[in-house]
Amino acid sequence: MEVRRSLVVNSTPLETRIALLENGQVCELFIERSSHVSQVGDVYKGRVAKLLQGMQSAFVTIGGPKDGFLYVDEVEAYRLEELEEAPLDDEDPGTTLEFAAMPVALPPLREGEEVLVQVVKDPIGSKGPRLSRHLSFPGRFLVFMPGIEHIGISRKITDPEERERLRQLIKGHAQPGEGFIVRTAAIGEKDEDLLSDITALRDLWAEAQSRVAAKPAPSLVWQDSRLLQKVLRDLFREEVASFWVDREDTYREVVAFVEKLHPEWVSRVKHFTSDLPLFEAFGIEKEVELARQPKVFLKRGGSLVINQTEALVSVDVNTGKFVGKKDLEETVFLANLDAIPEIVRQLRLRNLGGIIVIDFIDMVDPAHREAVMARLQEELVRDRNHARAAAISEFGLVEMTRKRTGPSLDRLLTSVCPHCEGSGRRLSPESALLTVYRELARRGEQLRGSTVRISMHPEYRSALSAETREGVAHLAKAFGAQLVWIDRTEGPVHTVHFDVRS
Repeated sequence: MEVRRSLVVNSTPLETRIALLENGQVCELFIERSSHVSQVGDVYKGRVAKLLQGMQSAFVTIGGPKDGFLYVDEVEAYRLEELEEAPLDDEDPGTTLEFAAMPVALPPLREGEEVLVQVVKDPIGSKGPRLSRHLSFPGRFLVFMPGIEHIGISRKITDPEERERLRQLIKGHAQPGEGFIVRTAAIGEKDEDLLSDITALRDLWAEAQSRVAAKPAPSLVWQDSRLLQKVLRDLFREEVASFWVDREDTYREVVAFVEKLHPEWVSRVKHFTSDLPLFEAFGIEKEVELARQPKVFLKRGGSLVINQTEALVSVDVNTGKFVGKKDLEETVFLANLDAIPEIVRQLRLRNLGGIIVIDFIDMVDPAHREAVMARLQEELVRDRNHARAAAISEFGLVEMTRKRTGPSLDRLLTSVCPHCEGSGRRLSPESALLTVYRELARRGEQLRGSTVRISMHPEYRSALSAETREGVAHLAKAFGAQLVWIDRTEGPVHTVHFDVRS
């Protein structure tokens, strides 16, 4: 099925949000806030703070609140396979390529030494930014890699003649010590435009080098484009039918960019002038809210339950109200097939990466299992982030990995609850009051002649069983104390306070 893509930009002085729609559905969301701009792609002159010999890695100070993490032996850290065969993340805005590097001799590091590094992953949780000594600079059609003599072609360029044309053109103009990856956007572009990209990237690298010589460590020596410019550079392609923008100044910026590179596409840039907020008009606001919920309902009655933990992401497929029309095996098979497009869309929309485990409903027929895997691989082709999936296990599980490109949507939009500390659970009223009961029992005769005041929110207290309330009252009476219940309407609902007064 042909995929029609649209880009929708909601911009304010404090925040820029850009949604990628495919056939009207939100599939990816990019957010940049003035209070926190992504460091990915930025190049720093850093200083080695600490070497971890046992892990062949180092912490490098780059001037932020947390030191960056760097693999010292990066050749081993990267997957060593042919560049042309490696799935490239060459269309990922804001992500420096983690390519399969050719073996390049990098000098060993010493503590206190200055080193040039590039951020490849933003800080996540307690972890600082992930760094690399293999630098890459993305252009419109090419990615420039100083220090790596290799010409790579995005495997999304499938025409053999076009691949060879591009390879020979870039190879003929690459200088010693230069490497390039030809991006998907280069398909059909004129030679002079591609060579112009080479010149621009060399100038950019020369400028960065001059700053390295002039600045002390730690300091920023080159900053990648911000979100809107990255999306224009990386995502505004032939297949994007429309580019909607709400703010007038942002609209003029987009038009100026498009007029310079593809004037024939200017008509695709649309200025949204309705009183209705842009993200509401396209149904994006609702999708963002739903993407924070663990449960996702499918069109034919099934559902997904998605949970993110520190170690992995779990996706559970359920039949729900979907009962099918034939036998159980056929129903299960169709429910699994129905879930796959939504699973992949949710992974993209929620920006979930790392290890992912999908718990499909058990299928007995091997042909059905193969068809489900084939459909999953087909849907993953749409994902610009590199993802790999293993075969269905005997327990109906699919283990897969998806490249992380920063915090998930949920981690970006939310903070840890100070009451449940991120567990998503709280003590039941019974458990909370029984904690008080045990403390009163521990004090025993010390309570005699005192007043025990138990303070609870009325809503929380009403959920208690009569047996538990009476049990606490009986204990207080047994120790010669007076029990007083106090309705507390302020503060968290799900807490119990008590004090003992003589």
